[in-house]
Amino acid sequence: MEYAQSTLDNGIEVLKSHAEDTRHLIQELVEQPKPQQEVFQTVVNTALAAQERNVKFAQSMLQNGTQVLKAHAESTRDLVQTLAEQSRKQQEAFQTLARESFNTYRDFMTAPFSYYQQTLETAESAAWRGVEAAQHITREGVAAAQKATRQVNTK
Repeated sequence: MEYAQSTLDNGIEVLKSHAEDTRHLIQELVEQPKPQQEVFQTVVNTALAAQERNVKFAQSMLQNGTQVLKAHAESTRDLVQTLAEQSRKQQEAFQTLARESFNTYRDFMTAPFSYYQQTLETAESAAWRGVEAAQHITREGVAAAQKATRQVNTK
């Protein structure tokens, strides 16, 4: 918008100065008759001044246009970097969500098996304790029987 406004303002100023110079030239030619060579020189000087203003106007349009393009390029580059960063963050979030969803589903599906495995381990542990207790009682019974046999043999 600034570029367009600046271009229009500069263009209007150039046109105003052209119109003013043309009025001044016509007025000078009408009011003061001069030799043909002086008239020609005045026309040439006016045309050169107009050409110089046109060149300055064109240069300012190019400079301002270049600045606008540079600003747009920088903004576009920043936007692309921001979009790339946001895309990367979204991808990471999706991967995390997918991984956590999979882990939750896996835990849900293996929960009954884990329960049965714990039950089996508990039963196995209880059985081993029962075997150890039976072995202990058997040893004590054998020891008591041997002691009783010794006492009967010694009497």
